[in-house]
Amino acid sequence: MHTNGSWIARGVVAACAALGVAACSSNSPTGGGQQASTVTVTPATSTVVAGDSVSLTATAKDAQGNPITNPSIAWTVSDTDAVSVSSAGLVNTLLSSTDTVTATVSGVSGTAVVTVQPPTPIQLNEGGLVGAVTFPNGSTASGGQGDPVDTIPCGTGADAEHYHAHLSLIVNGQQIALPLGVGIKNAVVEGDSLAIAGTCFYWLHSHDRTGIIHIEPSVTGHTFTLGEYFDIWGEPLTSGNVAGNQGAVTVYVDGARYFGDPRAIVLAAHQQITIEVGPRVAPPVFDFPPDY
Repeated sequence: MHTNGSWIARGVVAACAALGVAACSSNSPTGGGQQASTVTVTPATSTVVAGDSVSLTATAKDAQGNPITNPSIAWTVSDTDAVSVSSAGLVNTLLSSTDTVTATVSGVSGTAVVTVQPPTPIQLNEGGLVGAVTFPNGSTASGGQGDPVDTIPCGTGADAEHYHAHLSLIVNGQQIALPLGVGIKNAVVEGDSLAIAGTCFYWLHSHDRTGIIHIEPSVTGHTFTLGEYFDIWGEPLTSGNVAGNQGAVTVYVDGARYFGDPRAIVLAAHQQITIEVGPRVAPPVFDFPPDY
């Protein structure tokens, strides 16, 4: 039996040589008898704007340089907060960054570098509109109606400090307009776009639907949080519910992923906050109006 087995093995090798087959081994996990020796990802470098996509292709070859047909490819990225990659090599970008995308075949890897540039800022204008209108004007019945909210009073509007932050709300990929007149009791609205007066003003309020939050305390030395603004608005803000929109919540502050309690975000001058409910998308970037 040993002699016959040796003869059969020699016959198989001879048959392979006669057929010009480079390898007849079947112990390769890639199937078809080919073991990956190199993996090349193209394009090797790409530059895109956050929110755009780029399609990458991985080519695996064996030790003889022969392409491997239909290899099983595992795709990974170096920064999952900034980009994602599909099983087909489609890279979706979210944040400004430089990321390494790796394709692995049977333990052999190749890489490409994707540089993500920030998007062009969107100019904000007083009295403007950013997003789809879904909320009614002003604070809700459970929000600020003249009495103090979280110890924040509704005053005459005389301010000792005056600065602005911006809030974007995106639900299932669609930007939703924040309501005008939040924190302004009995708001007088001009042209259905700008609250110009009211009975009283909370230290946190909004004049239009741009998402600009006005921080105007009548005394100095206070800090304010996003949670306090939502309390004045009268809408919930949790890790799973944003103004009645429920689902997976992702928060960005000034272009970086924020993992803490969104209510605890301390508002700052020209700060840009994006809250997304549902699938993640690239957060928008804005330029504040002149003199803001």
